Amino acid sequence: MEKVENWNGYSIRFVEHKGEWWAVLADIAGALGLKTKYIKERLGDEVVSTDHVADVLGRAQEMLIVNEFGIYDTIFSSRKPEAKAFKLWVFETIRQLRQATGLEGFEVFRMLDKEHQKQAMVRLSEGLEQVSSKDLIKANTIANKAVSNKYGLPKMVSKSQMTEPMLKDREPLLENTVELMLVKEKYGLNISVSDIIYSKAN
Repeated sequence: MEKVENWNGYSIRFVEHKGEWWAVLADIAGALGLKTKYIKERLGDEVVSTDHVADVLGRAQEMLIVNEFGIYDTIFSSRKPEAKAFKLWVFETIRQLRQATGLEGFEVFRMLDKEHQKQAMVRLSEGLEQVSSKDLIKANTIANKAVSNKYGLPKMVSKSQMTEPMLKDREPLLENTVELMLVKEKYGLNISVSDIIYSKAN
């Protein structure tokens, strides 16, 4: 699904990608007086992707797109006096797009939580000397189990089954888990990360 919105004479194309509204990076760059290449170099891979978007002639072209986090990050780089107004416009436009497609409330929170988890896993991957998928799974499992324990559930529930309060409690627990795993390896500590996190959750 695509939508074209206008800001100060600039056409900004939005595309629904992975359940979120992303903007065409070249459109954002043009509106802010920045170079697309410069923006791409400084943004992380987690906020930039590619998708097929219609060009001015209606032809589907593979283009760089940027998510909401990336748009706001890019705005900070612009020296245009209108940058603040553009930020408010982007916020309101994406909010309206979400409402139009029924993507709001808890679903929006889930998207933000997904981004939080991704950043935590990047931190863990970069911090451990030899990281494997088992380490990433372990961190998330400990956080899920800690939340389940906190809410008195007999079995561990998956993240997809958690309520909004549970997900909010999960974020700091995941951060603490990642930090403990990194400290344990760095100093060679003989500690049980899971035991410490479980006791902290209760």
